[in-house]
Amino acid sequence: MTTVRKSEFPDTSLHEQLPRDVKPIHYDIKCYDIDYKNNLFKGIATIDFEVINKTKSIILNQKFLNFDKVIIKETNEEVKDIIKNDENETVKFNLTKEIDFNNLKSIQIIIEYNGIIRNDMAGFYTSNYKDNLNNNEIKYILATQFESTDARSAFPCFDEPNCKATFTISIEVLKNLQVLSNMPIDNEIIKSNKKIFKFKKTPKMSTYLVAWAIGEFEFIEGETKNEYNGKKLPIKIYTIPGQSSNGKFALETASIAVDYLSKIFEIDYPLPKLDLLAVPQFGANAMENWGLIMFRSTALLYDEKNSSLLYKQKVSYVVSHEIAHSWFGNYCTMNWWSDLWLNESFATYVGWLCVEFINPKWDVFTDFISGSMQTALDLDSLKSSHPIEVQVFKSNEIDEIFDAISYLKGGSVVRMVSESIGVKLFLKGVSNYLKKYPFGNAKSDDLWDSISEVSGQNITKLIEPWIRSVGYPALIVKKSKDGENIIIKQRRFLSNGFNQEEENINSWWIPNDNMVGNEKIIKINEFNKLNKDTIGFYRVFYESELFEEIISKLNELSDKDKIGLIADTSAGVRAGIMPTSQFLNLIYKMKNENHVSVWNEIIERLNILKNAFFDDKEISEKLILFSKDLYKNKFEELIKDNDDKLDFNKQRLLSLLFEQAGISQFDVAILKALELYKNKDIKPYFRQAVYRILLSNPNTCNEEIFEKLLNEVRNPTSIDSREVALRSLGSINKVENFLPRILELFFDGSIPEMDYQFLTITLSNNNLTKIQFWEFFKINYLKFRNDVSMWTLDRLIKGFTPKLVSKDLLQDIETFFKDKDNSGYEKGLLQGLESIKTDVEWSERDREDILEWFKNSGY
Repeated sequence: MTTVRKSEFPDTSLHEQLPRDVKPIHYDIKCYDIDYKNNLFKGIATIDFEVINKTKSIILNQKFLNFDKVIIKETNEEVKDIIKNDENETVKFNLTKEIDFNNLKSIQIIIEYNGIIRNDMAGFYTSNYKDNLNNNEIKYILATQFESTDARSAFPCFDEPNCKATFTISIEVLKNLQVLSNMPIDNEIIKSNKKIFKFKKTPKMSTYLVAWAIGEFEFIEGETKNEYNGKKLPIKIYTIPGQSSNGKFALETASIAVDYLSKIFEIDYPLPKLDLLAVPQFGANAMENWGLIMFRSTALLYDEKNSSLLYKQKVSYVVSHEIAHSWFGNYCTMNWWSDLWLNESFATYVGWLCVEFINPKWDVFTDFISGSMQTALDLDSLKSSHPIEVQVFKSNEIDEIFDAISYLKGGSVVRMVSESIGVKLFLKGVSNYLKKYPFGNAKSDDLWDSISEVSGQNITKLIEPWIRSVGYPALIVKKSKDGENIIIKQRRFLSNGFNQEEENINSWWIPNDNMVGNEKIIKINEFNKLNKDTIGFYRVFYESELFEEIISKLNELSDKDKIGLIADTSAGVRAGIMPTSQFLNLIYKMKNENHVSVWNEIIERLNILKNAFFDDKEISEKLILFSKDLYKNKFEELIKDNDDKLDFNKQRLLSLLFEQAGISQFDVAILKALELYKNKDIKPYFRQAVYRILLSNPNTCNEEIFEKLLNEVRNPTSIDSREVALRSLGSINKVENFLPRILELFFDGSIPEMDYQFLTITLSNNNLTKIQFWEFFKINYLKFRNDVSMWTLDRLIKGFTPKLVSKDLLQDIETFFKDKDNSGYEKGLLQGLESIKTDVEWSERDREDILEWFKNSGY
């Protein structure tokens, strides 16, 4: 065995780039001796390199790997020594002789190694489930999650997206198990009680897209309508035993999506098969591994009889988003992680385009404006935000940018450009871009150059502030002094207003309102609501007279316009640009709206206001009364109808208003929830509403309902029932009775780590439990830090910190984290703190204005 020793390596580039003396061409990866009990495995990586420069060493990425033997095939000699650097996640193989590209064009090394099977939903990891078909026996699926830099923990490699190579994967397992990978099986070899699965060679691809999964699977299969390479593409939905029937909806979606995306990109789906696998424990919603896309169950499986309607739309979108990556991300890949948005922003936008094509009646881009776009606008109004294209230097910084900026701001900006030049023309530019870089890598400007070519506009230059600067503009709209013109000015918008002159350094291109510079003047008779259909990623603020003119004609606005008006007004009052009474007046005038996404925006914005004043008892009580009045009429109107005959969006609206009316203590909603619960007649789309209503009201929060939901957490009876139960439990009213038992769920094995977020968010939204949760988090910080993946912890901190709005809590949070190692979640923490400061200022500034409005309105 070669001696292994440790040392330090100097940085070789600005972003941890490995030396380019050799370039990987092909990997042959074999995994064997897989030890399920001790979570260990062995591997052999045979790597073919092209020799670029003279060198006496080869440096690869590795993480948690140990090396037994490394041989240079050309000389049949072991390497001189192996130097691991665990801090830098590298290994250096010193060679006995220098290799010279003039004499040796290629070299092959054979690496025998061993590693750990992880339990943190990253790398090559273990995932378990209760087998309902076999007395709830605990069984395991071993899966991979290599994005962004965890392929190195399964095999030594150049773990960088621009180091593409081909791969041949072989996995040895017990004979009763199945193995899936990116490509179809080439052959199976039975050896005693074991079986070796060898897969066909992949096209050139990045290491983060390599994948395999081991377990007992069942599947349903279908195929595309169109033919690729002379035959229809086979598509399979894989699940644990007993669940494959719930994959029918995803199978239908995937089949249509492949054909649609192949058409709009003008490139046939590039691989010979497409598998989609539901993994019992999975951190994100899904991962676009080429040819073997992996999902958390609730993002892939849908039970027509038992699943909530929200999950139907979720499955349709996530499946479409991930398949879109087969072209945008996999076929043509970002050069480095600073261009992560190239993958995610386009998959976000095109994913929704695909859903719109499949289900046009769902009106999904109205949903997109209310959910995705507003989430991004709120985050990007913070100083602690980051550009869409953000410089990433070290690997431990990468996961922090998988956030609403990279996905949702990016997707919103892409939509803005697409709508401004025309969707067909835009997609033609995208197609040209993909054709220029097949199986290769590209940068942001490569894409914009292709779109500029087809549009005849210099999109590359126009889009630069949107991509490379933090934040976005607001348009300030006023009448001229003579009353004949409308003056429009743009300034960078921040969550706490316009008082930071140094922040206003950009002039953004505003395609939706045909504005390039910082000021525009139009005639008064040309005035209409700006940012029509809320296409542009910016906010608009009107002086009082113009605002009143707009809301006097609410019925003439589109639903998309109404969402933009609600969100902009909410952001404006939070920033101190206008009084909060203006927002309350607006949403009260909208209490007869009919679109679920308009109501979703009203509810979301009202909840932001409630959160800012959560420790102000007087205002909190009046906000509850106001909420009840706001929701009750439309709820009573809808509940009279036969809800089974309502269309998809009307069912969603009824469920949403039912839940909110009940939480706001409207007695009709509470009685309806009790009736449905007692009669055991709860339709899937009412389930969360019923449970949250009953737990949030003091007269109906009882042991029976609590125990029922606790059992759903531990032994879910449907695909989504655990998530529904966790959201509901966080709404409890009788804190002393039930909160200690709820908090125990975090570390007693009842909740998979991937589901912590659902309980955390509702506990931190509940005025009665948010402070107690914070105290629990502080006491158990080391458990969260050491026993929970950084991916999860980052999302928890982003989720709960903005809910803790008071000066005392702000100081407490700052003090608590001051002496902690905050790497891995620092961006999210800073954003949470900034959000709290903004809300504290808001609550101090507008308290009297709100009370005055309530008084004048009869509360």
